[in-house]
Amino acid sequence: MSKLLQIIYISRSTFKSTDSLNRIEPNVARILAKSRINNRKNGLVGVLYFGDGVFFQCLEGDETTINQLMSKLEADPRHKDLKVVSRKYIDQLSFSDWAMKFAPIDAKIARFLKANGFERFNPYLFSDETVSNFLNELFYADDPTNSMGASLLPREGFEAATVESAGKRTANLALMCSVLALVISILSILAAKNLI
Repeated sequence: MSKLLQIIYISRSTFKSTDSLNRIEPNVARILAKSRINNRKNGLVGVLYFGDGVFFQCLEGDETTINQLMSKLEADPRHKDLKVVSRKYIDQLSFSDWAMKFAPIDAKIARFLKANGFERFNPYLFSDETVSNFLNELFYADDPTNSMGASLLPREGFEAATVESAGKRTANLALMCSVLALVISILSILAAKNLI
């Protein structure tokens, strides 16, 4: 049986970023929507953060599936300078309620960065401890693409159930959020082109 793997990688976007406080960058919204669909299909979970043109993503799931996805991500032209900052085997999934949780740029993240001596988001300068602490921040962050919240169940640290125990209701809710993120992305593009 394959082992559960957690991998955290960072990369720089190749597109011009329009990220801002509590808004989802349209390119990131499209990536998020597609990731949620593909991750659900492949049994993967995780969290995505995008700030100052840099991605921070944690993926968890079957080792073989994650390795295949990482090969695809390394060839993805939407980002560059991909660097794996953590790779470890885990006993259970941390983000089991999320095909792909999205954490926005918000005041809480700004406070975290300031407390750790950073004026901007630059995980290339993070220590191993800062990577772990930032992941913990993302674990507890609110996801604005999920109006009903990821799960109202209490959690202790990163303990959570496996993907199989996440019910159909959670999967359906995540799918609806993905569709909503895609619609928001399309509307943002149309608005930027003054078509609406």
